Amino acid sequence: GKQSPTGKCFTPDYLAHRREQLKDVPREVQDYILNNELKESTLNAYEAKWKLWVSYCDKNGLNPMEPNISAIATYLHHKLHVQGVKFTTVENDAAAISKYLPLVEGYSVFNHPIIKRLRKASYHVVPPEPKYNEFWDAELVLKAWNTPNSSLSLLDLSRKTYTLCKLMSMGRDADVTNFQLPKRDPASFNRDDTQFIILKRGILTKSQRKGCKGLVKIEAFKPEQADMCPVRTLIDYLVRTQPLRHKEATEVFVTSVKPHKLIARATGGKWLMESLNRAGIDTVRYKGHSFRGAAANSKRSAGASVERILKEGMWKSEKVL
Repeated sequence: GKQSPTGKCFTPDYLAHRREQLKDVPREVQDYILNNELKESTLNAYEAKWKLWVSYCDKNGLNPMEPNISAIATYLHHKLHVQGVKFTTVENDAAAISKYLPLVEGYSVFNHPIIKRLRKASYHVVPPEPKYNEFWDAELVLKAWNTPNSSLSLLDLSRKTYTLCKLMSMGRDADVTNFQLPKRDPASFNRDDTQFIILKRGILTKSQRKGCKGLVKIEAFKPEQADMCPVRTLIDYLVRTQPLRHKEATEVFVTSVKPHKLIARATGGKWLMESLNRAGIDTVRYKGHSFRGAAANSKRSAGASVERILKEGMWKSEKVL
């Protein structure tokens, strides 16, 4: 850990600092809260933010564990005014610091009146902007995969299936990666007559604060679009990977090489980038995140209501579209 100006050693360890906040409750309650209150990706992001705060304090002779609102406000203002970061970055910094420090005057750091006013001011000065001003045509990716599944290697069939599920569900990578296997034996599906397949989400979505994990409906295309139909492709993928899977496996997507375990989210992202390359879409400009917007635009053009798109994509407001 780093030596602070006060002589104490502050190791930027999320669990150690959070456990200190929970010292008044039993150890088993501490463990339950620490292991489940935040997703792993959020924990990792907060850990990185906390390290930046500790580094700033070391350079400026401050105690990072002291809930000094003036110092925290100055730090956030420095990031806005000097570093030129975006509003969402300041929001995340304030949220991360708030998780480590105790209440100040009865408020969490994030909700302290001064920090709230600073956050509001930063929203007015550097409001959040959409990542993309326009999206590629989803039809380009669909046509790029307009190939019989039987002619594809397992890797390419995996890429195709993941891509089609991503477009049809408008889910985030973490959501698609954790889609659960259907209850039915894959061989029992009639690939020519099945109109849709229901998949269960394996995790709560990023923005979800209540309710169950939910279901995803993957719908079939017209017969003349058989080679790029998401339902036929999903069935073919499940049939081909069934003998490769571990008996206890519950997720749809597995690696294309041994030991055929659950794919990492990064693997799904690489598969999406390969699909963009295959379709001739600029991968310098567009990344895997663009699939959600492209899919939403495609559904809107096909006549889907904004309400339906928001519901299926798990968005709270049409401002994100």
